[in-house]
Amino acid sequence: MAYRIIETCTACGLCLPECPIDAISPGDPIFVIDDTCCDFEDCLAVCPVNAIVLLDEAK
Repeated sequence: MAYRIIETCTACGLCLPECPIDAISPGDPIFVIDDTCCDFEDCLAVCPVNAIVLLDEAK
């Protein structure tokens, strides 16, 4: 399953260096995770607002 970033994202950028395949990029106004996400989960641990969720949970 892939992850998505939800509206609570503060665009802090802490997740960017954590993705080993560069699937995260700045968006407007929040960061986005593209379809290349391979569930490495490294980004989850650094998000201070828990804005990264499983795709099924992103509503």
